[in-house]
Amino acid sequence: MKDYYEKGREIVKKLLDNGYQAFFVGGFVRDFLLGKVISDIDITTNALPKQVQSLFPKTKATGLKYGTITVFEGNHGYEVTTYRTDGDYINHRKPEEVSFSTSLEEDLSRRDFTINAFAMDYEEKVIDLFEGKKDLENHLIRAIGNPDKRFDEDALRILRAFRFVSKLGFAIEKETLNSVERNINLLKEIASERILGELKKIFEGDNQKTAIKVMESTGFGKVFPELDKGLNLLSKKEFVHLTHLEFLALCFYLDESEIPYNWRLSNKDKALINKIIELVTVTENDSYNEMIIYRLGQDIPLMANTVARTLNPDNDQENLIRKIHHELPIRKTCDLAFKGQDILELTSERNAEVIGDIIDDITYMVITRQLPNEYEKLKEFALSLMETKYGKG
Repeated sequence: MKDYYEKGREIVKKLLDNGYQAFFVGGFVRDFLLGKVISDIDITTNALPKQVQSLFPKTKATGLKYGTITVFEGNHGYEVTTYRTDGDYINHRKPEEVSFSTSLEEDLSRRDFTINAFAMDYEEKVIDLFEGKKDLENHLIRAIGNPDKRFDEDALRILRAFRFVSKLGFAIEKETLNSVERNINLLKEIASERILGELKKIFEGDNQKTAIKVMESTGFGKVFPELDKGLNLLSKKEFVHLTHLEFLALCFYLDESEIPYNWRLSNKDKALINKIIELVTVTENDSYNEMIIYRLGQDIPLMANTVARTLNPDNDQENLIRKIHHELPIRKTCDLAFKGQDILELTSERNAEVIGDIIDDITYMVITRQLPNEYEKLKEFALSLMETKYGKG
């Protein structure tokens, strides 16, 4: 991380040496002041995008419309953005147009929360125009200016407030919180991909329990009724730590619904959520067994178990899942001592479906420990099976 920061300082210094203003900005400065691990470094400058590109050998125009150029130094990328002011926002999400500015103050005043509106110069002097340090000390998330205006501009800021509750353990300042409740319905206008992105970050935070309570109390579940039962349940739990996909699986399970079409999840995530729901249902009154763990591996059953024990703390099979996985005699079909290729070499059988069925039977016998994973034993079983089941030898 030290190298990451020092390379960032080099970018700031180069901009300064060429007659431009340049500051570290936003969440990086907040986390720097809090002594937290730094994940992203953003820089703001009065240099225009083309001027930024001309100064650095390796860049990419990742957000040219909004004045953002990513500058690459070593193995790191840094977003360098020209001071800007935002025009009218459309669809409660993005400004219709932006204008580049020469004023740091104008640039900082368009941001969401006071604790995200810091700037820091090369000498590590912090510019705090909105009493963000005071809010940091008091562990408060406060909108800059009129919170209704901030949320009307970009409704996703509501979820960002929940995210910072989860990440930092801060409370939302009273007027800002009241505004969240007044404006929560604006989230209906936001693309589900954006909402899913913020939910993922909310459920990655160490203080997700607190964030869930705030989400529940401000009416998030009323905006998305399919999540209401899950949110309500979690808000009453003593300890909560789910991923966002486990959260969605819990919600859809309780809602007894298919994944709603408006949640534009990837096919992979949909399949995972549906598999979690299936496992929660199947293991509600039964234990995990070797075949489930063999077919699915350890991770998906553990996710399903997290959901299951959230529903019923007495139904916690984590130790059993891990034990079965650890003791599996094989993890994949290719681990078998006797394979389909052996059938081809030893017999005249060429029907792929028949060979596949035999290998499935062998796999079951090995997984359930009815046969050892030994070539001769499996060969004998396979040849016997071909004769009795298919009349072939």
